[in-house]
Amino acid sequence: MPPDTVPDPRAVGELYDTIDNKGVLHFGWWDSLDDEKPLEQAADRLTDVVTEKLRLAPGASLLDVGCGLGVPAVRMAARAGVGILGITVSGEQVRRAGELAAAAGLGGRVRFELVDATAMPFADGSFDAAFALESLIHMDRRAALREIARVIRPGGRVVLTDLYDRTAGSAGRHSIIHGLAEFWLLSPLIGRDDYGGLAADAGLEVVEVLDVSENVLWKTLRQLSDRMAAGDRSVVPDAAVDGLDDTGAAALAGERDLGCLLVTLRRP
Repeated sequence: MPPDTVPDPRAVGELYDTIDNKGVLHFGWWDSLDDEKPLEQAADRLTDVVTEKLRLAPGASLLDVGCGLGVPAVRMAARAGVGILGITVSGEQVRRAGELAAAAGLGGRVRFELVDATAMPFADGSFDAAFALESLIHMDRRAALREIARVIRPGGRVVLTDLYDRTAGSAGRHSIIHGLAEFWLLSPLIGRDDYGGLAADAGLEVVEVLDVSENVLWKTLRQLSDRMAAGDRSVVPDAAVDGLDDTGAAALAGERDLGCLLVTLRRP
């Protein structure tokens, strides 16, 4: 079965310290099922969609929860004119994201720190808004959302992507959902309609929950599968595909046990 316990943040940090982070780590957004833009462009498009849903004013202070290599934060800061603090449990990601921001000339507005999102050292109401791209999948969601709600100001929005179990826990033992959960140290997967309760528990309001499985997750997996089949692993961590045979790689393209949500919340 998929994991029923939340992974240790230190283990998650060590995972991201050691995998070969070659390039894009985030999902993409394709505007239609006929859209065939490459993953790198689609990942930028997802960042832009998230930016639109945050409704940021120029000069706003933003928290990036699980910042990865900093690509979305740097893009958002440059295009929206905001300041961003990215947090991650990976020291290697802090280093590389900081280098990216400096190279873009944004070192004064975009910073990165080694912080556990479930126990943040920031004062109440420190940020105008927050976003989390595929990062809550590694965390105790309730604890993380409570902390996010605490550190953003009233009226601030939280926009995130999250994976959910489309099988209601009945995925077969050989479903790829199990292999992904094991390697990527995923927390227990939620159901399609769980964000109402999660938000209420954190003191947040649900603005919108969109199922973006087709346009985000499944097309991302399809492109990764196609690249691996062609021998191109330029955006796939080597450790993630070690031991994955051609059958396993092809299964990525047809994976339907996993779904993806795009969630917008608001602090009253």
